[in-house]
Amino acid sequence: MGISAAPELPETWSEKSSNIRWRTAIPGSGNSSPIVSGGRVYLTSAVPTAGDDSQADRVGLALDFETGEILWQTPVMTAPAENRHRLNTSAGPTPATDGELVVVYFGAVLAALDLEGRIVWKTEIDPDYFEYSRYAAGSSPVLTADSVIIAQDQESVKNDDVGWLAAFDKKTGRQIWRRDWDDTCCSYSTPLIVEHEAGQRLLFAHSGSVEEYDLSSGETLWEHFFPINQMVSSIVADKDVLCVAGGAHNVKGATCVRLSGTGKDTEVEVLWETTQGAPETASPVLYDGKLFMVTSQGIVTCIDAVSGERLWRRRLAGGSYHVSLVAGDGKVYVPNAGGVTTVIALEPEIRVLAENALDRGSTASPAIAGGALLMRTRTHLVRIGKEEVARGGGSPRTAAARPRDGPRRLRDVFDGSLVAYLVGRVGAGLSQKGYPAAGQGS
Repeated sequence: MGISAAPELPETWSEKSSNIRWRTAIPGSGNSSPIVSGGRVYLTSAVPTAGDDSQADRVGLALDFETGEILWQTPVMTAPAENRHRLNTSAGPTPATDGELVVVYFGAVLAALDLEGRIVWKTEIDPDYFEYSRYAAGSSPVLTADSVIIAQDQESVKNDDVGWLAAFDKKTGRQIWRRDWDDTCCSYSTPLIVEHEAGQRLLFAHSGSVEEYDLSSGETLWEHFFPINQMVSSIVADKDVLCVAGGAHNVKGATCVRLSGTGKDTEVEVLWETTQGAPETASPVLYDGKLFMVTSQGIVTCIDAVSGERLWRRRLAGGSYHVSLVAGDGKVYVPNAGGVTTVIALEPEIRVLAENALDRGSTASPAIAGGALLMRTRTHLVRIGKEEVARGGGSPRTAAARPRDGPRRLRDVFDGSLVAYLVGRVGAGLSQKGYPAAGQGS
């Protein structure tokens, strides 16, 4: 969930710093986040079809983690661009892997590739997707031991369908169950799978509530109501504490609850609630007992997850903040869409450690793996390692920098139209089995 146990993570970098290990141009466009597994990096993109500018191939890609070399690029489907939010792309959902299969999702089609890029199975899961898409797909697939979980919310103005949650067999792509929503809409977050002594649990944040679903049947086991609207950011959890933060317009908020019991016997104890500082799109991160969240305007807030005490608050560098947070090595990384990543240190006190810039940022969340950060810009994938000491001794060869174009225009901050582009778990990717992190503040 956007958390890494890796030590020695980078603190500062710039376009010309020595800790840029490699930079690889990625064909096409996409704001899916990279994931790492078995020495490879996986992501998706929408690449214009050769000879036909009206079409784009939706592709899965693999890169070598050490060198950045593109190992394979597999077209999964070809179609025109769907209706989408201005911040989204035709390759928004982050892929997922269990170390044997790489699962990619493009709204209409769900597919599994083997580690050499061959399609194992491909399933059309939403034949009406291109007709009814409004913001384009953004909720990322998540994997259980046996299935792939997909959430789809069309919020279409052309029909009455508001969305669904479904499970598909991981080996065949066959649909196992599907739960249509008839009393909620506008939910774009990524489901969360948490490990429990009784087994895996499936949690999802709707607009207005958080629910747990039975993994074998899709039955709702319990529901906790909370006033949020157009949920984009994903929920995060640490042991028995579950935190929800998001919403839009005047119906935003954050809450942490404690879960006890399992299944229908689950009891939900509200630890605290607030309407202050909630993100619109970026998934928060729950790290070291602290909930970090950032608004689209760049106000970051840290709250004690159990007591609800506000520990720290600050406005960050100018720009729009739609990217999920990740954390590790005593640091929280808060990227913005313009390419600036603020690094926050937790010890000896919570403080801004650095502001680092890459050209042409994006809304893809970072991944943490192998002691490095993987950052996707609009044109490249960049691997950033720990600072190296310059030849001949002296200080590390690093530089913190602000974006060259300064603060973005007001309309680039957040226009009230919630997007289906995060990862949340528009999420970030982690090396642990390559699952997309829920961070995992979209």
